[in-house]
Amino acid sequence: MTSRRDWQLAFLRQARSDWEAYQRTIEKSWPICHRLHFLQMASEKLGKALLIRSETKLERITQSHAAFVKFMRMTGNNFDLHLKLGITRPQLKAQFNQLLPVAYEIEILAPALAHNGPNPEYPWLDKTGQIVAPVDCSFPLAQALASPPGAQLLKNVNYFLAAFEKLFL
Repeated sequence: MTSRRDWQLAFLRQARSDWEAYQRTIEKSWPICHRLHFLQMASEKLGKALLIRSETKLERITQSHAAFVKFMRMTGNNFDLHLKLGITRPQLKAQFNQLLPVAYEIEILAPALAHNGPNPEYPWLDKTGQIVAPVDCSFPLAQALASPPGAQLLKNVNYFLAAFEKLFL
């Protein structure tokens, strides 16, 4: 019989693998859709790795793509995390509140949450009725990730993946 911790560690291993793939696609020769696809997958699985310990039904975690924003909210309210990050509790809360819009934009890249709109995985119809392939889309989120909040969010994801066991287990 598998335990919730086994599931948690499996999601963490996969999140780390997806994050490594994201890191490898940062080169300009990679289309932005591939970078965003790996970022969305890494952040979703990072969220699931934390949420598994708090949700009552495992199916709610494994069958949903909405995990990263919940992760960010839980992490921003984590009483001990501000000490580990060397900032005050109000600073932690303020920082995470500032990062939530970017986290949401990453989360809704999942095709199931994109509502037949822009996603890095499958073509969609735009507002004019034209078919758009992800490889042909510039994705405004790419610019948001280059902004100070976006850069901070990516820095946090990297840190949380590297230090997950120390921070959350």
